[in-house]
Amino acid sequence: MIKVGIVGLGWWGKQLLDYFRSTERVKVTSLWSRNPKRAEEIELRDANFYTDMEEMFKKEKLDAVVIATAPMTHLLPTKLAAERGIHVFCEKPMAATLGDCDEMIEVTKKNNVKLMIAFKHRFSKAFRYVKQNVPAFGKPLWAVYTYPLWKVDDPGWKFRQENGTRGIVIENVVHAIDGLIYLMGDVERVYAEGNSVVFKRPPFSDSVTFTLRFKNGAIAAIGGGCTSEQRISREYLDVHYEKALAQIWGRLDYPFHLRLLWRDEETVEEHKLEGSDGVKEEIRHFIKCIQENEELLCDGIEGRKS
Repeated sequence: MIKVGIVGLGWWGKQLLDYFRSTERVKVTSLWSRNPKRAEEIELRDANFYTDMEEMFKKEKLDAVVIATAPMTHLLPTKLAAERGIHVFCEKPMAATLGDCDEMIEVTKKNNVKLMIAFKHRFSKAFRYVKQNVPAFGKPLWAVYTYPLWKVDDPGWKFRQENGTRGIVIENVVHAIDGLIYLMGDVERVYAEGNSVVFKRPPFSDSVTFTLRFKNGAIAAIGGGCTSEQRISREYLDVHYEKALAQIWGRLDYPFHLRLLWRDEETVEEHKLEGSDGVKEEIRHFIKCIQENEELLCDGIEGRKS
C-alpha cells in the first residue's frame, strides 16, 4: 500500500484527493492546506490534517506526495519530500521559473526519488494511440491546435503579478504545448502573442497564439484562451505527418474522438476512445512506477520542456 499525502486543497486539489482515494494500492494518510477551513469542506476520513507543511513531513511516514498548490510554490514541498525519500507527483505547470524547475530536478535526482509532472494528455487514449503509431505515420510536418478554456469568473491568484504566476492561459494552455511535444518532438523556437481582451488585466493575457518550430523541422500553431462564453469548451488538434493526418477532438481536457486519414489511400479510420480519463491513468502510472521502479512517462526533465 502506497501512503500518500496531499499538499494543496483548492478546487483541483480536492479533485486529486478523490482520484487518489479511488486508486488501488493507495491510502491517503495526510492532507495539508494553509487554510484551516479546508478541514471542514472535505471528508477527512482517517487522514490527518495539517496547516504546517514541515510538521506534516516530519510526522507522517509517506511514500509519495501530491503537490496541487500554485506553481510558484512547488519547489518547497518538492524539497521537503525529496530530502525524506518521498516520491513527488506535481501538478502542471512544473514551476513558475526554469530555475525552480532545475532545483526540483536536482533535489529529486540527488535523493533518488521520482518526480512526475502531471500532463494528462500523455495518458489520453487518443494521444497514446497516435504516439504509438508515429513510426507508421512518418515524420511530423505541421499541426494546428485550438484549446479554448471557458470564461473564468474569478481568476484569483492567477492574475496576481506579485505571486510570480504567468496567468491562467499558461496554466491551462501548457497542456496543449506538452501534447505537441509528446506527438511531434522537442521545440527549438517559440513566438507568441497575447492580449487581455475580456479581463483587461495586463500583463496577463486571456487570449494567446503560439507558433512553435521543432528541432526536427516541423512547425505548429496553438490558439488558446479563457474567454469562451459557453461553459462547454472543446479542443481540436490536427497533426500532419508524412503519410497521414491525425485529428483529435472532444471536450476540453478529455478528447476521445480520433480520425486518421492516410495520404496514399482513401481509407479513413474513425475511433471513439471513450472512457479515456488521462488523470486516472497518469495516477495509476505514477503508482506503478513507484512499486515496480519503472521510468516515468513525464518526469521533471520532460515537464520542464513545456
